[in-house]
This record gives sequence, structure tokens and C-alpha cells, in this order.
Amino acid sequence: MKNAFMNEALRLAEISAEAGEVPVGAVVTIGNKIIGRGRNYREKGKNALHHAEIEAINEACRRLGGWRLWECEMYVTLEPCPMCAGAIINSRIKKVTFGAFDKKNGACGSVTNLFECAFSHKPSYEGGFMGTECAALLSDFFKKLRNNKTTENCCSKEHNMEKIASFTVDHTKLLRGMYISRIDGGVVTYDIRTRRPNVEEVMENGAIHTLEHLFATFVRNSKFKDNIIYFGPMGCRTGFYFLTTGMTHAEALKLTQDALRFISVFEGDVPGVSAVECGNYLDHNLEGAKKEAADQEEVLKNWTTADMIY
Repeated sequence: MKNAFMNEALRLAEISAEAGEVPVGAVVTIGNKIIGRGRNYREKGKNALHHAEIEAINEACRRLGGWRLWECEMYVTLEPCPMCAGAIINSRIKKVTFGAFDKKNGACGSVTNLFECAFSHKPSYEGGFMGTECAALLSDFFKKLRNNKTTENCCSKEHNMEKIASFTVDHTKLLRGMYISRIDGGVVTYDIRTRRPNVEEVMENGAIHTLEHLFATFVRNSKFKDNIIYFGPMGCRTGFYFLTTGMTHAEALKLTQDALRFISVFEGDVPGVSAVECGNYLDHNLEGAKKEAADQEEVLKNWTTADMIY
């Protein structure tokens, strides 16, 4: 499992790189399960605290309902800095496995070693695990950054636009399901994929529209109403994006399953369907939405959080 956990941390680091952030990713595990994910988000978040380790610890604490992570381990692609090493100590994580060493800021042996200080908790640690892969990702990022700075005066902004994270997913291998698309600070974007891209016929507009109205109404009337940020269709008409905050992946999955079940048997007037309430109120298809919901409910019937990784 060590390789699988570090590979997931690398995947998160790659998302950071695509977003123009220094590529660092981290996961917190308990047993054979990942309960916290994080990636470096300082530039976009404009916050010095948005390190991968802090984000992963925050999610793990939310999922476990407490701050003591004494049964947990962390896998991170880069040696933790003093801030993150302190957070690891304070959260009582029992072991840290990191990839690349950080000769400038590393606090687990490279510059200093907070894990060997006389604090009340001393995590065990292992450095250099899959270090070649982790270091290569950082090296490639900074090489590209230097090249971009060299050419930025002779290239337009349009030519230098960053590729967004969703474009890095291999759509030729993507199946129907529900996936964790990205994590931005405390906001999680889920990919509710209702079609195999470029293989199956896309959804009909009226059905998409009605499903959007019903799904959004259901979740915003649930006990998680204050945790819902957005629900809406993808432009390619092969699925929906669902954005939440302060919810575990298991809670978001269960809420999605409940919403689809609600839509699949819905009878009556669709909420928000009038010229006053909707920008295209004539383009609705309740029967189509019910069928889409029933089909996706069947897809997600035995779905677990382990299935939510691309």
C-alpha cells in the first residue's frame, strides 16, 4: 500500500503543478484507507498556510471528528517544512513517509529535525521513499518555470495559459461514476460522470436542466445545505460538477445517491420553472431527468470512497 499512497500524493502534486503551484501532495491514512488529501495551494489561495500537509491534516480531522490522529500516517512528496512538521507533531500522527529531501527548508533532517526534539510526541519517519519520482516532479516544474520566464516577453498571455486540472484527466479511460476532481483549500469538486466521454451519446439538454433544478433543490434542503457550494452540468454534457465544503467524501457520495433516488421517482411541478425564476424555463424534460437519475443511481449503488479516485 505504501506505493499506492505515495502515488496518490504524487497525483495531487501533479495537479498543483498544472495549476502553477510548487508540486507537493500529501495524504493521511489509517490502516489501508486514505482519510485526508492535500496539495500545495499557496499561490491561488494567497495564504502561507495552504501547504499540502496542512490541507491533508484538516480533512483527516474533519473525517475523524477530532484532532488526535495518533493511529494515522502521512505520505508526502517533499520533506515537511518546520510549519508542517509542527502540525504533524501537534496532530499526533504516528509516522511520516516523505519522498524528496528539501535541503533549504526540510525540518526532518535536512536543515533541522523537529521529530528528534524533546517534544511530547515524536513521530517516526522515513525519507527518500520514491524519492526519485518525487524529486523529478519538482525538478521538471522548476525547469518549466525558468523556461517560461525566459520566453514570457515574446509570447502572448493566451499562449501561456495554464491547463486546468480537469484537462489532465485521460477522458478515453473515464467511466461512469463519481470522482474527486480537485481539492482547493476546503472546497472539494466532484465529477459526477453520467456518460463515457466520446463513446456514449451525450445527455439531452432538457433532461440536464431539470436534473440540475431538482438536484440543487434537494441538496440545499438537506442537513448539509450550508456545505453546498455549487451543482451544475459540464459543457460537454457528459456529467455534472458538485462542489462542497466541510463534508467527507462519504457524506458527499451518500447525499448524491439520495438526491438521485429522489429525482428518479419525482412527481409534480419542477421547482423554479417559470419565466421569473429560470433563464430558459421552457427547456425542461422531467421524464428524461428521472431516467438519467435512475441510471446514475444504479451506477453508484455499490460505489465507495475508494472508487472515487480517477
